Amino acid sequence: MKRLNDIKYTYKSLSVPGGGFVTGYLFHPVKKDIMYARTDIGGLYRFDFETEKWVSIGDFITEFMHHLSRPLSIALDRDNPDMLFAMCGDNSKHYPKGKASLLISFNKGEEYTEKPVPFHCNGNCASRSAGERLAFKNGRLYFGSVEDGLWVSENMGDSWNRLSFPDDNITFVSVHPEKDIIIIGTAGETTANENNRGHGLYVSYDRGESFEKMYMPEPLNDIRCEHNGFVPYNITLHEESFYITFIHSFRTSPWGRWNDFACDNGGGFDGRLFRYDIIDGKVSFSEDITPVIDGFSDENEKRKLPFGLGGIDVYKNYIIVCSVGGHGDGIFISKDSGKSYEIIKSTDLDRYDIKVPYQKPEYNGGRVPLHWMSCFKLDPFNPDFGLFTTGTGPFALRNITTEPVVTDLSFGMEETVHMNIYGIPKGKNKVIDLVGDLGGFNFRDLDNPCENSFADENNHRYITCLNADYAQENPDIFVSTARGNWTGQTKGGVIYTDDGGDSFINIGYPYGMSEKLDEAIERIKHPNTNSGWTAISADGKTILWTLAYNWQNIPAFGAVRYDTETKEFTKIKIYDLENNDISESEEAFKIFSDRVLPDSFYAFGDNGQFYVSRDKGESFYRIETPENFPLCKMSGIDGLKLGEIRFLPESEGICYIAVLDNGLWRVEFGGYKASSKRISEEGDFVKTVGFGANDNEIPMLFISGTLFGEYGFWRSPDGGESWAKINTGKQMFGSVSSMDGDFRQYGRVYIATGCHGGIYGVSEE
Repeated sequence: MKRLNDIKYTYKSLSVPGGGFVTGYLFHPVKKDIMYARTDIGGLYRFDFETEKWVSIGDFITEFMHHLSRPLSIALDRDNPDMLFAMCGDNSKHYPKGKASLLISFNKGEEYTEKPVPFHCNGNCASRSAGERLAFKNGRLYFGSVEDGLWVSENMGDSWNRLSFPDDNITFVSVHPEKDIIIIGTAGETTANENNRGHGLYVSYDRGESFEKMYMPEPLNDIRCEHNGFVPYNITLHEESFYITFIHSFRTSPWGRWNDFACDNGGGFDGRLFRYDIIDGKVSFSEDITPVIDGFSDENEKRKLPFGLGGIDVYKNYIIVCSVGGHGDGIFISKDSGKSYEIIKSTDLDRYDIKVPYQKPEYNGGRVPLHWMSCFKLDPFNPDFGLFTTGTGPFALRNITTEPVVTDLSFGMEETVHMNIYGIPKGKNKVIDLVGDLGGFNFRDLDNPCENSFADENNHRYITCLNADYAQENPDIFVSTARGNWTGQTKGGVIYTDDGGDSFINIGYPYGMSEKLDEAIERIKHPNTNSGWTAISADGKTILWTLAYNWQNIPAFGAVRYDTETKEFTKIKIYDLENNDISESEEAFKIFSDRVLPDSFYAFGDNGQFYVSRDKGESFYRIETPENFPLCKMSGIDGLKLGEIRFLPESEGICYIAVLDNGLWRVEFGGYKASSKRISEEGDFVKTVGFGANDNEIPMLFISGTLFGEYGFWRSPDGGESWAKINTGKQMFGSVSSMDGDFRQYGRVYIATGCHGGIYGVSEE
């Protein structure tokens, strides 16, 4: 291979916007117009107050810096507004292979110094939305781990010492800016008595040398609660008072365990809001100012709320607190120091002004899609402006002291899990982008959000589309494997459109073919459950579908065929190398269509298996894997998708396969045989591959990976003989799950990223 000169590219967002879980905000306390957001999988953002848009400050993160895109907590220096600290990681005791690091920036996130830390940290763990666990004061850094207790560093993170503290699982660390007071919240896991949480709230008056217990709510002692006891969730300081929210968890989950109190587990059973006053240098309980909901009752008379309480901030006699988990979402506003509250619910549509299309009530069953509310912060210089976090991006609360109204505040923030992306050669759409949780987006204008994501005739959205395929002869005909939404208004399966995505139908379900297949169908129809993998013939008349089973498996017994004219399903017959029928087996079976021949389809397994169909998908025969091709997993979907397989438009039976450490391969099918050729050098890492317009007859190749010993985005004008790098060190955008080119504009490329959503790049040459 030959390396060509690097080519300058400009990258812009395929704007969703928002869409992911924002876990916390932090305003600078003494310098106006400085505010940051942390996200669970998309790194850090800084807010531009002039444009009211977010600026990503994590675009330097590469495919191999996965841990840095997961900030669990951020901290600021009160005396130096340019400083930013972030504790990031993707490891835990259950996942020790990950990494954890402290990031320090001296210029508001433009550049960073990374320092590894000696404890676990995971910014995408259960309870990631609790209060800030990282704090900085007078050259001292404090960090409360979720698993390893309380730590302090006296030298800007070069070394750390563990403090003597009674609990390992910490929810927040609050350091008073002027006094030697530190308040620590915990999940009460380490000191638990069976399923009864231990004490969860402590105070130190000597910079962490010793701790005393603080008064907190008594447990509900409810047999419905698997982890009994309140957990301190968030804290704010106003004048000489601390305000602390609490949550009582309801159920447990294998993922959450003792962190099942968090909003993302839905276990918020009840909440409390307590005020603590500083009197003679000591912190004392003052008052229970928990809001009351009219009409709420429960068999446990001690229970006050149907959800926990999380985000909290205070201005003079104004208190704003958010619900967490449980049933319903709301913002409580008190204008009399907690004596009374008004509540804004997601169904109070006259209190909302929403600009982002997919977040509008008409696309969400008549409500605003607020969920996973967890953090609320007031602008210290503008009491009429505050922000709260959700699992659908950032939202703002405005006009707080007059007539409060909620607005979306997601523009510029593209923090979502992207599954696959497809450049469309002709028709209405330029690109189709598939996004976790939100569904699919078909872009016709690259610089503005789509009006809505994939939805049914009633505008109810489908969510988390795993893949799509279009009819090469008419790309306005396409299919996608979608999950049904959380409310059950849509059901998962294969959705079909013949008008470019203006409308969709669910093609139905292949009942009655086998007990296992019927079982898979019932699972797919549950809300937010993977539906599998699909392909459509070049003429748009045949749809193939391998139904998902046990979430991320696509077995042969789930492979079916659908005729778009007769609207009937049939079971696909699959044969192994010895001509044995393996149609009812659990062999993995991932299907792709030929881009020219409507009768031809191909499939791949999880150990280098190749299959071919020449009868419109009625039957598949396994063929010999090319002798030099690596025996690797090619069947993964969702989080198990390893690399990328893409068939070359306008060509019969030619595909390129990116298989990570095994590099990039070109495979040609002819009859019932296949040949392969390694394109990249041995030892190169290639994760994604796509094609686009070129100034000769050979399509432009695009990949993400490591060539010539350097990771980046690359393009080749000659089928892989030579390559030019098309990004810089500040254009990495985290992990990349999919890439494709554009056959309408020379050099344009589309990328599904892990830190900056969907983006497109345009050459400056």
